[in-house]
Amino acid sequence: MKNLMFALLGCTLFWACNQPKPEPAATGEPVKQQPLEIGDSKYIDIAKQATRSLFEGNVDGFVANLSDDARFEWNYLDSLQGKKAISDYWKDRRGNVIDTLTASGEIWLTLKANEPPAPNVPTGTYVFSWYKVTAKYKTTGKSMTQWIHQVQHFNANDKIDYISQFLDRVPIQAATKK
Repeated sequence: MKNLMFALLGCTLFWACNQPKPEPAATGEPVKQQPLEIGDSKYIDIAKQATRSLFEGNVDGFVANLSDDARFEWNYLDSLQGKKAISDYWKDRRGNVIDTLTASGEIWLTLKANEPPAPNVPTGTYVFSWYKVTAKYKTTGKSMTQWIHQVQHFNANDKIDYISQFLDRVPIQAATKK
């Protein structure tokens, strides 16, 4: 999985950085934007702060960066809709299930999609992150470690309105099984 993530990151960066730069039109017409470009690093700072707040158990700090209509979903097709639902879920999870969360080997990338990257996918700023997570569970005292990939989308007010997290549930289930 780690090799796949690095391959996808490499391909994305190669593609984004090797797009031909349009020449200015001789007629003085504006130059068309590229469909995808490296985005403003301020979004990485916002995404990191939100993620670190969650890891520290500060759920209020985490949701402070979310829009009211934010959506949080996982690769196994489960999801939460709305800032309150996301807050309630993570307060329960951090308060009753997860003792500690730590991250290492973090990689962060921000991309600005000037055109929809795929059907039904919005334009705007995306932050992609990859990190190795270790979670220790209150319910069993067991720990698990795995790589997680996360995608966050920002709305026009610089709030996170979408988070998609890609993880493997098998190590979580093993660590939480009594």
